[in-house]
Amino acid sequence: MESNISDIVYEQIKNNPPIDRRVLSIQSHVVHGYAGNKCSVFPMQLHGYEVDPINSVHFSNHSAYKIMKGQVLDGAQLSDIYEGLKLNEINNYSHILTGTTLHISDFSISPIGYCRDASFLHEVINIIKDLKQKNPNILFYCDPVLGDNGRYYVPKELMPIYRDILIPMADLITPNVFELSELSGLSINNEQECLEAINLMHESGVKTVVVSSGLETPTTKFCYGSVYKGPNEPSLQYRFDIPILPGQFVGTGDIFISLLLVWMDKLNGDIVTAIQNVIATLQRILQRTVNKAYSKILVNLL
Repeated sequence: MESNISDIVYEQIKNNPPIDRRVLSIQSHVVHGYAGNKCSVFPMQLHGYEVDPINSVHFSNHSAYKIMKGQVLDGAQLSDIYEGLKLNEINNYSHILTGTTLHISDFSISPIGYCRDASFLHEVINIIKDLKQKNPNILFYCDPVLGDNGRYYVPKELMPIYRDILIPMADLITPNVFELSELSGLSINNEQECLEAINLMHESGVKTVVVSSGLETPTTKFCYGSVYKGPNEPSLQYRFDIPILPGQFVGTGDIFISLLLVWMDKLNGDIVTAIQNVIATLQRILQRTVNKAYSKILVNLL
C-alpha cells in the first residue's frame, strides 16, 4: 500500500536536514492550483533549502482557467521589496531563481507573459547584479519565459533584453526549443540544430544549458543538457528520452528548474545524474496527477 502524503513529506524532511543554502525565487504565485513559486518553493524546502519567494504576480488561479484575477508587481514595487531586504542586511543568498511569471493584459484576463514592461525585467537585472557583487559565488538559474509552440507570451521587444543582458548573467538556463530559437536566432527543427543553438548560448557566457522541451515524437519527449568546458574543448552534451504521459499539465517547468537547482548543487554539477533525478521525480508527480484525475471520473447508472 502506498505511503500517504504526510509520511512521504516526513521522510523527505528527515533525509534532507537544513543546509547552508538560501534561494531568492522571483516567480509568479497563484492561490488555487500550482504555478511559479507555488510549484518551486516546496520541493526546494523538502530538500533542506531555505527559500525567500518574491511573488511577481498574485493571482486567483493559473491561466488554464477562463478567468484570472489578481495583482501584478511592477519594477518600482520589486525595487522597494529588495531595498528592504538590503537595508536589513538579509539579502544573503547562495542561489537566485527566476522563472514563470504571468500577468493580466490591459483588455482581457489572460496570460501574456513574463512582465508587463521592461521596468520589472530591468529591476530583476539590477537585483542580480547587486547580489553578484555582494557574493561572486552566487549562482543564477534562469528559465527565460518568452513563449512556446511558436508564439510569444511576452512583448517581443523584451527578447533582446533577455538575450543581451539577462542570459549572459546566468549560470544555468532552461529554455524550451522556441525560446532557444528566439534567443539564438537559429531555426530549430531537429537535434543537430538544437545543439548548434545551445553552443551559441555557451558563447554568450552561459555555462550550463538544459533544453526542457520542444523536440518530440508521438511517444517521447527529448530533453538536452549541455555543459561548456572551455574555448578549445567540445561541450559535454546529452539527450534524455522521456515517455510522454497523457494530459495537459501546468507548472512542470517550475518544478523542473527548482529540482535541477537542488540536484546540481547536491551533486556538485553532475548534470547527467541531476537531470535523471529531476525527470524521475517529475514523471512520478505527473503520473500521480493522472491517476488522481482518473479517480475523479464520475460513473452514472442509466
